Amino acid sequence: MSRNDSSGDIMPMPPGQEIHPKGFLEAISYIEQNFANELGGAVIRDTFLTTKQRLEFFEVGFRSSFLSGLISALLTPFAIGVVERYIPVFGSTSPDTFDMIFAFLLAVGYSLGFAIFLAYACTKFVGTYTRAMTRNLLGGVIAGAVMKAILAFIGFHFLYIVVMTDFNLQWAAKQLYRLKLSKPSVLAVYNWVYGFKGVFLTSAWFVLGITVVFVAIPSVAMLLAVRRNRKLVEAGVVHVE
Repeated sequence: MSRNDSSGDIMPMPPGQEIHPKGFLEAISYIEQNFANELGGAVIRDTFLTTKQRLEFFEVGFRSSFLSGLISALLTPFAIGVVERYIPVFGSTSPDTFDMIFAFLLAVGYSLGFAIFLAYACTKFVGTYTRAMTRNLLGGVIAGAVMKAILAFIGFHFLYIVVMTDFNLQWAAKQLYRLKLSKPSVLAVYNWVYGFKGVFLTSAWFVLGITVVFVAIPSVAMLLAVRRNRKLVEAGVVHVE
């Protein structure tokens, strides 16, 4: 790696080779590598990161956050159903503390783990080059999380308000009667579904709350990293433009 004496820049890699992250871990690896370069004295301007590369970091963040978040959102009604004793867990409809924790982790475990891992990546910048990578990756993650939250919020309310109306539930109960099911069985199913539909409203707001926490964790980590970098620069440990 050589310094450009005329501009004071150091190319992040040999000419002809570009950064093109295809996945979340690969994007973080690029950030870590160049973070090490900057700590070692490399001064790399953010203009080395092209518009295409910025969009690729954004896309990787959006895709990773949206798809994984959507899966977690779909599992949320099951977790809430366990907590509210509509869905049995481990063969019991009276969950103990362990069952509650298990159900909670089912809904939020992956999202919180993803957020913590992302928070670690959001501290791996010191110069404008790695900061540009991190900001675009985080921007994509936040956009994906917000999109997921909006879809889940609208979808759960749609199920509660439009799909699971009294008219539709009564119509479904009549169809069960036609299948020759006993009246007690049909009433049991009807009462269960009628009670369970409230879980969708709880899930909608729960997803919004978890999304706020999910976005806040890496965002706070990045703000703390900015403060750390300022102290490093003031102490003369690192030099950035």
